[in-house]
Amino acid sequence: MISKSSFWASMKENLKRRGWTVLLCMLVMFLVLPVSQAMAVSVNRQKVETGDSYYMAGGSGSEWVANTFMNAISFDMLLFAVIGAFAVLFAIQGFSWLYSRKKTDMYMSVPVSSRKRYFTIYLNGIGIFAGCYFCTLLMVLAVGAALGVLTGKTILVALGAFLCNMIFFAAVYNLSIIAVMMTGNVLVTLLACGAFFMYEYMLRFLLDGMRSAFFRTYCSFADVLDKSWTSPLITYSLEQYSANSYSTGGGSRYLRLFMEDLALVAVQAVVYGVIAYILYRKRKAEAAGKSMAFARSKSAVKLLVMVPVTLMAGLWFRGLSGGSVFFTVLGMLIGLLLCHGLIQIIYEFDIRSVLMKKWHLFAAGGAAAFIFCFFYFDFSGYDTYIPETEEIASVAFTLQNDIYSFSNYDKLFQKDIYYVDHEEYVLEHMASEDTDTIEAVRALVRKDHEADLDMSVYNKDYTPVYIRYNLTNGKSVCRSAAVNLREALPEMDAVFADRAYQLARYQINDPLMMENADQLSAVFSNGLEEVNYLGDTSQLLKVLSDELNNYSCTMMMNELPLGILRIKYHLPGEPEEMYYSWAYPVYPEFADMLGLLKEQGAYVQQSEDGSFIDPDKVVSITVTCYNLTDDDISYSADGSRSVSYSNEQAVTETFTDPQDIRMIVPALFPAMLMDVSGGYITGKLQDDNYDISVVFKPGVKYNTPNIRFIPVPERLPDFVIEKTSPAQ
Repeated sequence: MISKSSFWASMKENLKRRGWTVLLCMLVMFLVLPVSQAMAVSVNRQKVETGDSYYMAGGSGSEWVANTFMNAISFDMLLFAVIGAFAVLFAIQGFSWLYSRKKTDMYMSVPVSSRKRYFTIYLNGIGIFAGCYFCTLLMVLAVGAALGVLTGKTILVALGAFLCNMIFFAAVYNLSIIAVMMTGNVLVTLLACGAFFMYEYMLRFLLDGMRSAFFRTYCSFADVLDKSWTSPLITYSLEQYSANSYSTGGGSRYLRLFMEDLALVAVQAVVYGVIAYILYRKRKAEAAGKSMAFARSKSAVKLLVMVPVTLMAGLWFRGLSGGSVFFTVLGMLIGLLLCHGLIQIIYEFDIRSVLMKKWHLFAAGGAAAFIFCFFYFDFSGYDTYIPETEEIASVAFTLQNDIYSFSNYDKLFQKDIYYVDHEEYVLEHMASEDTDTIEAVRALVRKDHEADLDMSVYNKDYTPVYIRYNLTNGKSVCRSAAVNLREALPEMDAVFADRAYQLARYQINDPLMMENADQLSAVFSNGLEEVNYLGDTSQLLKVLSDELNNYSCTMMMNELPLGILRIKYHLPGEPEEMYYSWAYPVYPEFADMLGLLKEQGAYVQQSEDGSFIDPDKVVSITVTCYNLTDDDISYSADGSRSVSYSNEQAVTETFTDPQDIRMIVPALFPAMLMDVSGGYITGKLQDDNYDISVVFKPGVKYNTPNIRFIPVPERLPDFVIEKTSPAQ
């Protein structure tokens, strides 16, 4: 036992009793770092030689192998998992004597202060892992040098990662010690560790699930798995990507994100370390062997687990039953009883104990029932909320499935430029104080409340939208709604005409775009041919911005664009094929834009009848109609479709007569223009019933790859529909 007065002697004595953990840790870290990486480098080199590798375009295979090696020995998910596992192991093994009353009495009988005993064991746990980790890190660096993949950057990143990973180890280690101090045996300790690591995530998932299930207008862009304020395991694991991205040349934003979360993990480590020591000092020797070391915590812990588990069981049954209230309540009841029984058995180690503490059932069941009713009956008025006009300082509005090609980027023209979610960007940047826009939005919401559609079921006549109210009291409230665009064109046109909406939706309106116009290039495409714009880009941006001022919802609903104008920004120093882009539709009403494109020779003229292809260049058009029924197509809430095709229903007809071709061509619309035409918003071009193949005459070539056409239903000739219908 620890009998010497020297602190270091005590450390040495404790280390002897932990010999097996030292050997295990050294063996595992040796396999994870030097051994596995020696094999990984060899395998990756073979992939490069055979062409079976996925390194970034513009980088060499040797650079990819070196970067992969650097990431694997610094911020890798396998390494992360091993560190977390050993943190739990050293915490439990180091203080496992607290589980035995005999060992506890023996430790207490030794003339060593409680404080020294604690820190001897505590520091040994950290020291053993740090020593094993550092030794194997030096070994793997030597392996990297021998294999020719070691660089000065790799050494710096690996050493920096060592410090960061040790902070993570300390946070998990301290939280695990808290679990040890609160429990009396290994099984309950492991369960407590799992609860500590995942409880906050469970609550987040539950809250998000309850609001999604019972609030039809629920709107949230929050990530349930965002940084955790209580779990270092979740927080640190999510930032592995940021660390790797920065170390391999990503912008400083990745470093900022990683350092923010590392600082949070460091704070968690300190806070949990203090709590662990306080619990150690308060823990009684009589707690050894019991399920919970502090009797007063048993009921509180049990209820804190039972309530969310009961509600999550209800949500699970609700999902399985298609939203049935009966099965939701049944699931809650089953979850309540099972959770109560399991925890009682764990607490008492006696199956007969399930009949004990019945008041826990009523307390947890009552709390869960109240929370369920709060959401189910919407006691807060969440779904019926429409703020009064005088309460609204400004509004933001965006179509939920807006045109993807519009794109939005943060930190324009910097190395740190990166793509951001379009809908989220518009809601954040738009703040319209225009009275007409505010009233239009309120009118749209009133119509949505009147329709009272089930937002979890797709409806082809309605388009989901997001709305954000910025209130005069400083709060912001976000809601979703369903809008029938055909019936709400006046309100939608008012929103489209709002300058705040235009500034947020079309990023070319950002002053930075005009200031850096000389770094931009432009390409016009009609879906078949692409033509580079070689004129003054600043003039092009100004004309396009002015034209988009007149772009209305009515135009999007009733017309189709003539082409697409893609603005490109190539980041200096990056490969030519890597660029950022924005794409906007060009409509017949964009007279100034069409004039400028024609003046610069950057416009692809349509055929005389307005078709995208010249019928005289076509040999044949093959039309396949699958004759789908409503049962063949299933929709998700977001509008995505699943189609079941049957060859027995399909009818294929090939048209070669020049007159037939001339009549069919006007009905063919390039699929490449589907997005910018608003097809995914309106659904007017989302027709899975037809597949069209066009064969051009020899020598006719277009510079757009994978040309595909979709039919415009109202333009498709009757004889095509008749000939591709099922035989009577």
